[in-house]
Amino acid sequence: MNGYLLSVMGTILLAAILTAIVPEGKTANTVKGVTKLVCLLVIISPILTFLQTEGNKKTVPTKQTFFSESVIETDKSFIQYYSEMRIEQSENDLAAELETKFHLPCSVEIEWEYADKNSEIEEINGLALEILQIKIEVQSEYKEEDKSRMWEYVTKNYCSEVLIE
Repeated sequence: MNGYLLSVMGTILLAAILTAIVPEGKTANTVKGVTKLVCLLVIISPILTFLQTEGNKKTVPTKQTFFSESVIETDKSFIQYYSEMRIEQSENDLAAELETKFHLPCSVEIEWEYADKNSEIEEINGLALEILQIKIEVQSEYKEEDKSRMWEYVTKNYCSEVLIE
């Protein structure tokens, strides 16, 4: 798009300079007419490329024809930042859920990594997150049966290895 705008502005500027230095007379009218025609062709050139034909068939332009300057690429640093923030939010949510369900204040730490592309984990933009372990640190005294119920609950609902300290 920038190239198109620059070519239009350059053509119009060149036409203005050319018409300003051409002497008066029949030649001036011809030069002005030709410069107007050139400016018009430059302005409508995207429409002409859109409607270009190969033989008798009209070709449908691809997305690259229109958006060649604005190729969208994934930003790996943003994906990594968002993944870290999402894991942190999940840790806080799980801690609040466990405190509500079992009435035990605790902190949660989720160990995770990016999995190989050959992994069975579903990929998102070529990157797959794999939760390795969920560590739960209970901050008050608890009974052994509470620990086993909590372990069973987290293992069942989060399908991961659980360590309760």
